[in-house]
Amino acid sequence: MKDRLVAIGKAAQIEIIIKKSRFIASAFPVDNEEAAMGCINQVKKEHSRANHNVFAYVINEQIQRYSDDGEPGGTAGKPILEVIRYKGLTCTALVVTRYFGGILLGAGGLVRAYSEAASKAIEKAAVVEKLLYREVAINLDYQWLGPVKYELENSGATNININYGQRVHINFHIRPEKAEAVSKRVVDMTSARAEINTGGFAYL
Repeated sequence: MKDRLVAIGKAAQIEIIIKKSRFIASAFPVDNEEAAMGCINQVKKEHSRANHNVFAYVINEQIQRYSDDGEPGGTAGKPILEVIRYKGLTCTALVVTRYFGGILLGAGGLVRAYSEAASKAIEKAAVVEKLLYREVAINLDYQWLGPVKYELENSGATNININYGQRVHINFHIRPEKAEAVSKRVVDMTSARAEINTGGFAYL
């Protein structure tokens, strides 16, 4: 997996009018294809009376899709996809809704309109860099909570979530290259009485 990726930081929406046609561009940060299609279908539902709901999304280098949704081939979905690619984004979905204003734009005009709408939505959503983290879970006795929490905070762990029961359960994310060393230090300081489980990866 890549150590880092570039994506949009938040959902955003913009609207532009070109020759009386309304173009409403909606950008979404997504983690997978299912989430992308969920956002796309929600926009289609909200704008069911629109003439076109064109979309494109990039999850990673292998998963990249687009649809012209009735516009002439290559004039709508593909330009949106190219904007996402040009900006080096992954985990990003874009839908551009068009309400036809009665004036034909021609192939070149459509490409420019959809590209402009997509670019402005991405600009509003703000581009951010996300780093790869590993999820880790620790079960330990209460007497070790203070030292272990201190260790995690000083090792760059994030999203530290503590649940209290018969034992303390700690969930957190940490950079993959630090996970093994931190786990070893926790084992050492608890005399191997802590239970440590590593989980999946996430970009944060």
